[in-house]
Amino acid sequence: MTSSRTTGSLAAVLLTQRIVDVPDAAPFSAREVWAILERVDDPSSLLGADASAIAQRAAVDAPTAERMLRRFDAATAVAFELDDLEQSGIRVLSPLDDEFPRPLADRLGNAAPPLLYVAGDASLLSGDLIGIVGSRDVDEDGARVAREIAATAVAHGFGVVSGGARGVDRLAMNAALDAGGPTVGVLADSLLRTVRDADTRRAILAGSACLCTPFKPSAAFSAGNAMARNKVVYALAAAVVVVATAHESGGTWAGAVEALERGYSRVVSWTGAGAGPGNGALVERGAIGLDDADQLLPLPAGDELADLNGRIRGGGDQLHLDV
Repeated sequence: MTSSRTTGSLAAVLLTQRIVDVPDAAPFSAREVWAILERVDDPSSLLGADASAIAQRAAVDAPTAERMLRRFDAATAVAFELDDLEQSGIRVLSPLDDEFPRPLADRLGNAAPPLLYVAGDASLLSGDLIGIVGSRDVDEDGARVAREIAATAVAHGFGVVSGGARGVDRLAMNAALDAGGPTVGVLADSLLRTVRDADTRRAILAGSACLCTPFKPSAAFSAGNAMARNKVVYALAAAVVVVATAHESGGTWAGAVEALERGYSRVVSWTGAGAGPGNGALVERGAIGLDDADQLLPLPAGDELADLNGRIRGGGDQLHLDV
């Protein structure tokens, strides 16, 4: 059993974890877990209770209470799996853990992942971050832009957050590390496999990199996972720069449009050399146009930020973030 985990945190983990199969008791969805946590002041009170007491304390119906009880009964098996993950350098954070990044809940609401599997310094998740995303098959100009924006972010005291995929994501993350800044990777596939990479482990051990995923650490890549991963990248970032995207297709486009529509973060679309066919269309949808990496920062604050957010919702002006 992991000694640093509170019983309340364990209860949250048990409800939604996917590392141990629980027959006849499917994992609770993000919306279900957040609803339970809103109703229950002390989730630890649910552990050891019978189904009737769980139904009363969590304000759920009898079938849901029985499902919760079955999930709780897997505590011993889950504890062993959590210990095995920690031996691999991976911790599991629930919303009841101090290191769980609050921007996820603040910006995503009940769509926020109720668990994060984390390798590295979890405090980086709540740091000042600039997101940099884009196509996997980026051209030479786009690759240069990704590196320049990452270096600019680090020079202004920001870290870089991205999705860890081939192309823009990895170029930006590596450039941030080369510039001496922190980097956060939100993965859509196997965290276990990624942390075995020697360079990745060195960056994690040096305290300059943190990798996380809302999916079980052995998960294979899927388009659905990639879309869910994208919203986490946006929610962790003060602003996200889309270096290159297709027009009305692909994960980069879909993630940026969702972020614009739901206000997950400020979306900045690169419009200079290396931009993709969809970058201009993102500006038309309300993204901030940017054609000079040096003009990305500093970010506005206070009333300027409120004014900028209004302009993002109201239309796609071509402007820089240092207005």
